Formats: sequence, C-alpha cells, structure tokens
Amino acid sequence: MKHGFFLFLFSLAGICHAQQNSADTIVRKILQAHRVTQAPRIDGILDEADWQQAEVTSSFRQSSPIQYAAVSQKTEARIMYDNTAIYISGMLYDTQPDSIMKQLGVRDGYLTADNFRVVFDTYNTQQDAYDFTVTASGVQSDSRFSDYNYDAVWKSAVKMLPNGWSVEIAIPYSAIRFPAQKEQEWGLQITRNIQRAQEFDQWAITPREAQNGQKYWGILKGITGVDVPVRLSLTPYATGIWDKDGAAGETKGSASFSGGLDLKYGINESFTIDATLLPDFSQVQSDAVVKNLRAFEVQLEDKRPFFLEGTDLFSRGDLFYSRRIGKAPSLFYDAPYMLNTDEKLVRNPSRAKLLNATKMSGRTANGLGLGILNAIVDNTYAVAQDTLTGEERNILTEPRSNYNIFVMDKQMKNGSSAYLINTNVIRAGGYNHSNVTGAGLSINNKKNTWNINASGAVSNILEPIDTLQAQFNSTLGYKYNIRLAKNSGKWQYGINRNENPGLPIISSNLGKSCCRATWN
Repeated sequence: MKHGFFLFLFSLAGICHAQQNSADTIVRKILQAHRVTQAPRIDGILDEADWQQAEVTSSFRQSSPIQYAAVSQKTEARIMYDNTAIYISGMLYDTQPDSIMKQLGVRDGYLTADNFRVVFDTYNTQQDAYDFTVTASGVQSDSRFSDYNYDAVWKSAVKMLPNGWSVEIAIPYSAIRFPAQKEQEWGLQITRNIQRAQEFDQWAITPREAQNGQKYWGILKGITGVDVPVRLSLTPYATGIWDKDGAAGETKGSASFSGGLDLKYGINESFTIDATLLPDFSQVQSDAVVKNLRAFEVQLEDKRPFFLEGTDLFSRGDLFYSRRIGKAPSLFYDAPYMLNTDEKLVRNPSRAKLLNATKMSGRTANGLGLGILNAIVDNTYAVAQDTLTGEERNILTEPRSNYNIFVMDKQMKNGSSAYLINTNVIRAGGYNHSNVTGAGLSINNKKNTWNINASGAVSNILEPIDTLQAQFNSTLGYKYNIRLAKNSGKWQYGINRNENPGLPIISSNLGKSCCRATWN
C-alpha cells in the first residue's frame, strides 16, 4: 500500500510537470543598461549628463495595498555600467516631501522609512538573486535570496529634494557573481516603498498568488564586454594576550601569542576557494545570551567569516550546522568532575581549537552548484593541577577531528531542483565516527501551481569496540519526507508523509534530529 501511494504521487507529479499551455507565456519587461566611460559621483545628485542619456523607466504599479493600481507617487529609475561596476539611480517624486519617513538605524535592520530597492538575478535562473536596498535616510541593506548573511561592500547616497528624494547606487562587480559571457542578461526587479501610505510599488508586477515571483521579473540587457574581476584577498593576523590573575595567587603574568591567515580566491566567475589557518575569530560578534528551557539546543547564527560563503549550498537537507566545528569541547562541563583528590582545574578551554579549514563553493551558469568543505580540529585539553605537589596533567575534552562535507545541487526549469549531500566526521582516540548521506528533489509544473517534494537521509554512527582491530558497532538511522501540494490559486492544499523511526539521523557533532512518522 505504501509503495502504491508513492507511485501515485510521482505519477501525478509527472503529469503536472508535463502540462504545457501557450496561455502561460509571460511577457517580461526589458530595461537597457547604458555604458559610460566615467563613473558617476555617488552623492545622490543626478546631475551627470550620462544619467540623462540612460534609458529611463517609470512604469511602476502598486503591489499593495491595491494590486495593479496606479502608483500614488511617480518613480523613475536608470541603470548604467562601466568595466568595474554597475550604477543605479532613482528619482522618487513625492508631492508631500515633508512627510517622507526616514528613520535612522543600523545596516540590514528593519526601519520605518521609505526605501528604494534593486534586485539582480545575475544568472537568470529565477531561483536566486542579489538584493540591494537604500532607505530615504541613507541606510543600506543587502542580502541574497539563498543567503541572508550575505554582506557586500558597495556605495550609495540619497538627497532630499523639494519634489521628493533621489538615490544613487554603485555596486562593484566583485560584490556579485555572474557568468563569463560577452553579453549579460540578468533578471531585474526594482521596487519602492512609501511607508506612510503602506504602499509597495514594483517595476515588474508580481501576482500575489505566484509561487515563484521571479518568473515575472523584467530583464536587464545591454551589459557587454565586462570581464569577471579577479577575486583574491589575503588577511594575515596576529594576536597577543597577557594575563595576570591576582585572585588565584599568581605573582607573575602569563603571555601567549598566535597568528594565522585567511585566504579567498575566485577560481573563475563561478567558484571560490576559502581557506583559514589557525583562526581564533576573536573579532566575531558575541552571541546573544539565550535561556533555553527546551530539550533541544539553541542553534545560533554563525558569524565567522569563513563559514559565510556558500551557506545556501551547505544548508541542503538541513544536515549541517557549522557551529559544531570549533564548538565547546564535548567534555567541557564534565572536566570539573574528572579531577582526582587534591586537584584543581587551572585551565578549561571553552572552544575546540580549529587548526585549518578549506572550502570550495559556487554555481555554474547552467545552475549546477558544488560545495566541498574540510576542517581539522586539534586535541583540546583541560589542565588539572595537584595542589600538594604542583604537578599538572592534561584531561582530553575533545579529540582531534576531521570534518568533511560534499554537496551537489542542480537548479532546473520552473524552479525545480535536486541535491545530494554527504557529511562525515572522523575522530581520533577511540571516539565515535559518523557519516550521513542525504538527497532531495523538488519538481514544479510549468505554471508553478503544483509541486512534489521528496527528501531523505541515511546515517551511520560507528562506535569503536577495538581500535587495534578496527572493530566498530554500527548504528543506522534514516528519515524521509514526501509531499504533494497545490500551492497557487484560490484553493491551496497538499498531502505530506514524514517519517523518522526514532534512530539518530546524524552524529551529535554534525546535525539535527527530526521526528517520528506523521501524516499531515
């Protein structure tokens, strides 16, 4: 019965995917970019002659509150480019300029302010895009649809005027990824938010019921003869610490020094190599304190620069949690209870020492994404001291470990996709090893009204019995999920099968647990 159910779902998905209808054709708007020989000055004042020569578009419509209605305030947008950057200008007319809302705030934060936004789907796959927003108060916000941790270095400026406000933006090519082609063709969306009226205007209007709004975006043409920039950065660093603890009876201070190197290199327009040697991440913002009363751990955002590149790929299957690499040692909290008589704990590192990590990630022009990550964590020791003799001994709180992740992801037509991911950790000193392999498939029909989604993973945890004889106990686990849904139109519904028989889906040092079998 179960096999018949799955066969029915896949058959129905195939029928949905094969549907063709000429009425589904979407006419996409086009905006031509204007090449310039001299970059405009980014000051918010649109007084350069090149801006007047660039093609202007003002055909905006309301997305809300009244979809497709005429906008209450006129908006004009232009795009130019040269060999180093792409430039965007917006003239946002307003009949009540004294009512323009322009709250100040931090970058990437939500503000009660009018804003101007431009979004580029540089590979025109309708599955990812770079999002750049500037508020009337001049605050920047940027993200990537597949990676909300994305932060780039770009310029912008605004100018308040008697008839509204204007904005200029300069985005260097080094901040984005695009195919190495003579003629570029990017998906394009431009929006404006008028905060006091709760009005959201779009250049390429997206139906509210659309499952994939990027299908309705316009196209940016005219960018030709642009070379993909060389992406290479080396960041050496050194740290020094001097510590003296009078409360512990220390008469002399102790000093420690360390150093390392971060490297980022763009192999080509698609793939990037990141490497870090002896990192300490001392510059990373501290985590907010969270009181956790649940049975499951709090999963915090990873702000370490090395782990930010390619997060969209490594998140496939929800199997990889990067904060486990260089985490608190497994026996950190047990160390005080591992002391002998007359011993005291004089050192207990709160983080395992990451020796090095290397990562290659990126996506080709035809939508194939590849990611490989390898990291090595050194032995971590707490130090116990005998209060009578002064002798010290090491207590192993985390063994030397090797973490490895491989992922392959393919973007297809109509927003469909498939992925394969494998995560693995090997530990020294007779500790557990683990491996998990996951795969998934999502298929949409041409109209994006029906979707079938199937995913699953199989894990294997190896517990050493005799390390000399290489004998292990093997614990297998699995989970899967399959879902068929109508996700567009007035009536939306679906059926879902989700199962995990309760065995661990992956080792405690790599991933997450799921749930038992349920029907939804």
